[in-house]
Amino acid sequence: MLGADLELFAGLIRSRPLHVVVLAPDAALVERREAERAKTGYGVWTVTQLDEALRRDTPRLGLWLDTSSQTPAETVDEILARAAEAVVRLEPAV
Repeated sequence: MLGADLELFAGLIRSRPLHVVVLAPDAALVERREAERAKTGYGVWTVTQLDEALRRDTPRLGLWLDTSSQTPAETVDEILARAAEAVVRLEPAV
């Protein structure tokens, strides 16, 4: 979720506690990884455009992690260790 949609959709989730984790690796690293892949998941957007929208337009809800230097297992371990920081206190949308 990018921009205001993050808060909008988080408000639609009724179960509590609500945890939000935003994975925000360095854009240059993501571009290098994408160049090594046979497929792309960005469509008409560039990695830089999406990264800028994430950092500029997305509310700072929950736990934001720079996962640039982490393996998937390390990312999971950090999310679990810091789960309390990911709790978001929003009233569910009616």
